[in-house]
Amino acid sequence: MSILGVVLRVPAGAVAEVQAQVLALPGVDVTHNPGDGRLVLVIEDVAERSAAATLGEIAQMPQVWSSTLVYEYSGVDSPAPEAHQTGQLDWRRNLSDLDGVRP
Repeated sequence: MSILGVVLRVPAGAVAEVQAQVLALPGVDVTHNPGDGRLVLVIEDVAERSAAATLGEIAQMPQVWSSTLVYEYSGVDSPAPEAHQTGQLDWRRNLSDLDGVRP
């Protein structure tokens, strides 16, 4: 299971529109909206997709200027979505893999 904390920056005039769009996605909750173009989201894995896939979709929305991951929890304390179990989303690597010799 993954839980992501994300801060979005959007045009101040588009906050309501973007908030409605992200709330329509499964596993997304808007936890703070100060009304100045920032939205704080919590995104969780759901059966249909991973939290990372949902964040990727949000980051590509036309009104989203930036999406900053500020928190991530990944644990084995609850079942992963089907996509994780089939290996379709096997994009994570160990940090030690990144220490190898670069081409």
